[in-house]
Amino acid sequence: MDFLKKHYEKIVLAIVLVALIASAIFLALKISALSSEAPPNPVVGKAALATHAVFGNYSNAIGALAQPPLWTNTNGLDQIPLNGQSYTQQVVIPTNDFPVVLMGVVRKPFKLLFKIYSYDASTNEGYNFQINFQFRSRTFFIRSVGELIKDRYEDTGYKITKFEKKSTMVNDPALGGQHEKDVSELTVQHEGGKPVVLVLGEESEDQEPVAQMRCGQAGATREYRRGQSFDCDHKTYRVFDIDIDLKQMVIIDTQTQEQHIIKSQQ
Repeated sequence: MDFLKKHYEKIVLAIVLVALIASAIFLALKISALSSEAPPNPVVGKAALATHAVFGNYSNAIGALAQPPLWTNTNGLDQIPLNGQSYTQQVVIPTNDFPVVLMGVVRKPFKLLFKIYSYDASTNEGYNFQINFQFRSRTFFIRSVGELIKDRYEDTGYKITKFEKKSTMVNDPALGGQHEKDVSELTVQHEGGKPVVLVLGEESEDQEPVAQMRCGQAGATREYRRGQSFDCDHKTYRVFDIDIDLKQMVIIDTQTQEQHIIKSQQ
């Protein structure tokens, strides 16, 4: 008993070491048994060579993804003149007829009014021009010469190309006789069109192509000008360009930005 008391810790350590050795031997025997039961690896035969794919098919598919075709109601390759320029666009016949139907293109006169402006005498330059277009229910505010006449709702396609400060003397009894009248001129021009001179406070006239179109063959015929938007078949489109010579127009899906070329049925 005295021996056990004196060497208690050594006896416990010896028992733990024996248990560890026994566990290691057991695990080694178990692993050896599992390895002997596993089936031998099958002999892998000589693999057949994969057939070569035609690279042109893949390059064509990649090209189609990079430049997807646009749906429209015409076929073939058309030269589409837009604002004096031409480009070739591939058009594809859709499964169903395109809902927008162009009945015809006509040229109609409309009024423009140069309302007011600001003037910097030190530079002899005008700025902050305000212009009204007939058939538009708002005024366009244009900062300076050279800018397009547009806002976040519509791009009219016109640009201010020149401003000239002018005045003349007129006789007006209501104002006590002779007085100076501002007759400054603002020149605007649609790309590809003739310049139009607007005199302050006086109506001027220009002509523009107007698309007569329907939403579906049975829809009512309505008139739309460049820059105007319309709804058809649960989508919103904007008239991008109207060509009176080719009797066609280009519209843009405002959500997808896809362009559609619509030819007149006349």
